[in-house]
Amino acid sequence: MAEVVKKQYKSKYHILIWIAGLSLLLMGLIEYGYFVIGRAFGVWKIHLGLIPYAAWLVLTYIATKPKWFMDRYNPVEMFDVHRIVGVVSVVLVCAHWYVYFLKAYNLTFAFWTGYISTAAMLIALVFGVLQLSSWLGDRAKSVSRKKALWIHRLNLVAIVAANLHVHGFGRISKMVPFMTVLDVLTYGLVMYYIYWMLKQK
Repeated sequence: MAEVVKKQYKSKYHILIWIAGLSLLLMGLIEYGYFVIGRAFGVWKIHLGLIPYAAWLVLTYIATKPKWFMDRYNPVEMFDVHRIVGVVSVVLVCAHWYVYFLKAYNLTFAFWTGYISTAAMLIALVFGVLQLSSWLGDRAKSVSRKKALWIHRLNLVAIVAANLHVHGFGRISKMVPFMTVLDVLTYGLVMYYIYWMLKQK
């Protein structure tokens, strides 16, 4: 009798490598932008925002369950990592918000898009943890899973608002190729995600 061969999946921690790679790319590009205008290296306060931004992009793409991904990775394991990375990203965003607290008050557009992004992300996180994960079991069923999923998709709002937040800073918004890469990644992902949602109907 033939034995059942258990499918071998790639490591669930590959997601961390993807996030690290994208984070380093964005961090390197913005450091280059500051170098060109004669500013010092090591804008770590900005990096506190770029790292979770890179994580959002990777996690949102994975949420569409692309075929190549589903064939190579155990979705249950990967979405466990997804949840943990989501929480860590929120911590980094809050740290970014703390070190810049009220410093962009005079830049109205940057100020409010930053707060909109943070609020959308926190709401999406809360509903993701309460409803879309198994961490709390059946304790949070007051909102239907379908509604919670749509609320969790506020991550898209958070991503777009964060991108607009960056555009609100005149010096950074003129940095090439940083802004070009950031915009292509952001709006390419948003359009792909919307296309994926429409295909689900």
